[in-house]
Amino acid sequence: MTFFPQSKPIPPHDASERKTILVTGVSMTKGLTIARILAQHTPHRVIGADVSALSPGRFSSALAKFYVLSPPDGSDAEPYIDSLLHVIKSEKVDQWISCSSVVAAVEDGEVVRLAERERGKGFQAVQFRGDVIERLHEKDQFIDYIRSLELPVPESHRCTSSSEVINLTKESLGNRKFILKPIGVDDRARANMMTLLPFEKREDTVSYVNSLQISNKNTFQVQQYISGAEYCTHALVIRGRVVAFTCCPSAELLMHYEAIPPSSRLFQQMLNFTQRVAEDGDDSFSGHLSFDFLAEGEGRVSKLYPIECNPRAHTAVVLFSNTPQMASAYLSAFSPSKSAHMEIVTPRSPIPSYYWLGHDIVALLILPVLDFMWGIITLNEVLNCMTDFWEHVASWRDGTFTVQDPAPFFVLYHVYWPMKFFTSLVRGKEWSRINVSTTKVFEQ
Repeated sequence: MTFFPQSKPIPPHDASERKTILVTGVSMTKGLTIARILAQHTPHRVIGADVSALSPGRFSSALAKFYVLSPPDGSDAEPYIDSLLHVIKSEKVDQWISCSSVVAAVEDGEVVRLAERERGKGFQAVQFRGDVIERLHEKDQFIDYIRSLELPVPESHRCTSSSEVINLTKESLGNRKFILKPIGVDDRARANMMTLLPFEKREDTVSYVNSLQISNKNTFQVQQYISGAEYCTHALVIRGRVVAFTCCPSAELLMHYEAIPPSSRLFQQMLNFTQRVAEDGDDSFSGHLSFDFLAEGEGRVSKLYPIECNPRAHTAVVLFSNTPQMASAYLSAFSPSKSAHMEIVTPRSPIPSYYWLGHDIVALLILPVLDFMWGIITLNEVLNCMTDFWEHVASWRDGTFTVQDPAPFFVLYHVYWPMKFFTSLVRGKEWSRINVSTTKVFEQ
């Protein structure tokens, strides 16, 4: 496998062919990163849109214009769809790069169909259509689909009642363990989905499962627990072909990104899997494709199991921040012949590791000190956390801050999050944690 030559310059573009590129989801690091790459390395006009009027990306110098979209609502998607279509139509958008959140995944798939009809063949969307979103986004359908490609999958069962879950875990053989994951969006259940079932006492298992209120409208997936390291990927797919790819170690709440070298066996395994899925699509199969994997075993005998798919941009795209060739990968959507023969873009070496200052101040400074004061951890553990913090500050890069475009960083911490916390207090909404990179609040 060969990759995009890192030293190869981007070919000059004809200014007379200047296009308008819309990036949605610029409140998140992934959307902001893509907008910055395109603004810095192409002559095209980059505009942004987001559901938050206080989106940090709104203040980025990478954007020529910003629009506020109606928030997606599961009970009524039309306002969100109409507001996004209005931007595409009024700005005569040539390319839409979707970096929207998980709650807008289905709606964005519908927008593609309507926008292509409105704008014609010249319009290009880096966003999968509705049928693809449904097949990949829904955890149970994803496992069935991957199994149909004759690729390995963990044992998985879709459950619509508590009794189904209890019976499955009761019938488990030996020391087999399972995890229980919500198929839809459920912040409370998601925060606890690494809980291993069954518990030692059956009544504890019954009590926990019943508390999740599993039903036909709130379905869950019982999945075989696989002990091993977790990894995530980010790929840009154009017309059924992977044109950009990276991967990194993962976690349930991933806030530190360190790229896996393209020369490694793990990288190749995850790339090959992604290519197999991409090749199964047709010429309309274009979008961001991300997978979560668990590696059972070590070294050359390790076996990869896909556990989840996110048919949208992953924050791991931040690893491409220093890779100008990523801009050409997006623009290849306008040239079928170019995307068909383009070598895969990987993050340019040396690849910095990324962190978020706001997260690390809390996770590596404030909380360890409080835990020490309450006697939960030792002084050595506090010092280790502080050492990690200063290492990140000294040698890693913040995912939001850049010297050339500092405003989003300051808005994120001095405007966006203070307003989020204030709103939660006023409305009496409880939350358990936040993700600084995606600006998501996990409500209880």
